[in-house]
Formats: sequence, C-alpha cells, structure tokens
Amino acid sequence: MVYSSIAKSYFDEFPFRRRDKRKPSSGYFFLSHAHSDHTVGLKSMSSDPDPILVCSRETAAVIQFLHKIPKEKILEINSNQSLDFDDFIVHALDANHCVGSLMYVIESKNGSKEVFTGDFRFHNKMKEEFDLIQGAETLWVDFTYGKDPIFNFPTREEMISDIVTFILSSEKFPENSVWVAAYQIGKENLLKTLSKVFGVKLWAPDSKLRIYKEIGGEWDIFTSNETSKFHVESRRFVEDLHGVEDKKKMIMLNALRISPTGWALKLRDKRLDVHFFPYSDHCSFSEVHEFIKLVNPKKIIKI
Repeated sequence: MVYSSIAKSYFDEFPFRRRDKRKPSSGYFFLSHAHSDHTVGLKSMSSDPDPILVCSRETAAVIQFLHKIPKEKILEINSNQSLDFDDFIVHALDANHCVGSLMYVIESKNGSKEVFTGDFRFHNKMKEEFDLIQGAETLWVDFTYGKDPIFNFPTREEMISDIVTFILSSEKFPENSVWVAAYQIGKENLLKTLSKVFGVKLWAPDSKLRIYKEIGGEWDIFTSNETSKFHVESRRFVEDLHGVEDKKKMIMLNALRISPTGWALKLRDKRLDVHFFPYSDHCSFSEVHEFIKLVNPKKIIKI
C-alpha cells in the first residue's frame, strides 16, 4: 500500500471500505493513470463525501466515464504542474506510460521529498527533471521488469519500426487483416504510428471508442467500421481467441496477430501463430536501474 507520510495521502490506493484500517488522511487521493489494476476500490469513492481525487485531465475523463466519479470530486493536475496543498506540494511529471499517466514528487515545506513513479517508462527527457527528483527520502518505483536482465528490450521507437517493417514484409498482408493486442488504454505511440503509416483508422471495440472520445484531442484514429484492415483488441482475444465467435475464428487464424508486450522476450519462442514484439510502456531492466541510480533515494520500495 502506497501511503505518503509527507502528504498523508494514498497513491493508487483507495481503501474507502476499510475505514477502520485507513491511516490519517489529508482527504486527497492521488491516481497515476486509469489502468484497472491501479483503480481498485475507486468506485466506492462516490459514496464518501470527503475525499478528493487528484489526477490528470485525461485520467479524469476516463474514470468519470468508467467509474462514474462526480466531476466535483476531482482535482486536475497535469504534467509539469505543481499544486500547493498548504502542508505539502505535489509536482506532476509525465510518466511516459499511457495517455494521461503521471509520476508524483511529494515535497514537504522543509524540503524533504518522496517520489511515486506509478507505472512509467524512463526516457532522456526525465533527466531534465532530476533536480526535482534527486535525493528523495523514499522512492516507490515501478519494478515490473526490474528483476531479470533478460528484459533489456529496445526502445519503443525501435520496436515500432520493427513492427511496421514486419507488417509490410508479411505474405499475409494486405490480403488478411492485422490484429494488435492492447489494453483499453495504452500503446498509443504504436497505434498512432500504424494509423499514420498505413493511412487507416483502426477498428476498436465500442468501449475503447467511447473512452478515447471522452479523452478527446488527437485520438481520432479509431473506427467502428469492421472493414478496416487494422483491428485493436485485448491480449486474450488476439493471443488466445478468447470470446471469438466460431464464424470469425477462421478469419482470425489467417490474420496477422501481433502482441506488443515486454513479456515477449519469454513468450515469442513458445507460439508460432502470434507474433510477439518486446514493445513496452514499462521500463526495461536497465532503464529502471538507471533511474534508481540517478534518483539515489534513501529508501526504495518496489511496486
């Protein structure tokens, strides 16, 4: 459980149904992004009159739609913005994970700091922020791929180039469709590039269409038109054909099925029908260890 002693606030934790176990709270709860594993318990917030949720504009749009959190219970903070809460200051930085994702630097009035990364992908631009991040008392860090050096995958830009080249060189394309595995939110850099390079909109389920419509802005890359050659669905659907109707299975078996995930480095030799690429929105092994070294915190908590 991530609880900041400086802010007296929870981060990506929403224990509204466990009031007897809840630590003293400032009344502010911070959300890094809208992936479902970070929003457990969030729906219960609407029945509690006091808490305020702090998150980015994009994340606010998603959780209002998915979790029916009233707008008046949300305080927006965006990348490269700071908010003064009287007893503490919170600085928000781009977490480079998915649309609207943030990492937070929590700073006390006497200058002590804590850093909560949420899910993130380290990139060179973050080094520009290291005066703000360095010397934290506590660092809660996304350690998804930090345990095994096998997960030293390439940059997302390199992987996007590899995926585009693979599609163009495939004997199955363009006669057959291309199916790309992705969560409801995420993999935006890859999906935007596919839309641009191939000059198409990508078919997506209604739920995904509605989410990106709520987010607004530059996300007019999806369509409900099933004749599109490019489709986006869940990993279970693309990899395992989970929920695929019988009449559609033959189409899927002939399709070019692509799963961009950091776990590809352990999965790609086990399947011949699905093409795995180590494209990840989390840090590689070397990136997360470089980040920890640069932050140089007194205490590290791996999340």
